[in-house]
Amino acid sequence: MTYRKKLIEVSLPLEAINKESAREKSIRHGHISTLHLYWARRPLASCRAVLFGMLVDDPGSVPEEFPNEEEQAIERDRLHRLLEKLVIWENSNDDSILHRARWEIARSIGRSKGIEPPAELNPNEHLGVHNNEKNRSDLIDWLHEHAPLIHDPLCGGGAIPLEAQSLGLRTMGTYINPMAVMIRKATAELPTNLG
Repeated sequence: MTYRKKLIEVSLPLEAINKESAREKSIRHGHISTLHLYWARRPLASCRAVLFGMLVDDPGSVPEEFPNEEEQAIERDRLHRLLEKLVIWENSNDDSILHRARWEIARSIGRSKGIEPPAELNPNEHLGVHNNEKNRSDLIDWLHEHAPLIHDPLCGGGAIPLEAQSLGLRTMGTYINPMAVMIRKATAELPTNLG
């Protein structure tokens, strides 16, 4: 396995992440924080950004694909634009944005392990609903097999496990406070188990 410097180690679009993290405090419908005003709630936008940034390779660490600084800057900008869309609350359930983020994560994991992830879904090609769902399902299965397990040992209400799950990653969260465990079960475990 080859280690490559990750996007979070080089740059992230912090202004967009901070703006969306602050805006989450005023969302009153459908947000995890409306279940219970847990004292240590982490913004979902920042959790999603950190997970994406720590799993996706920085283009500067992939000279075989991006040989010069100009190409690296163009690719880094593309990843930043995707991340800026990914952190917006209204895009939390946008499957096309989540799929693109999952594919970028898979591409980086595949690169470091020397294996190929499932083919990227071409948004311009009409594959039909069934094939799109199969492609997305294949990608999540691939991530479950090859991506690292995301473990948050002090998960509180479960923002990090919830966001890892939305990115198609296997996740585990532990905590001692029964209220936090109940919140995590209600947001991450039960919806997944019940489909």
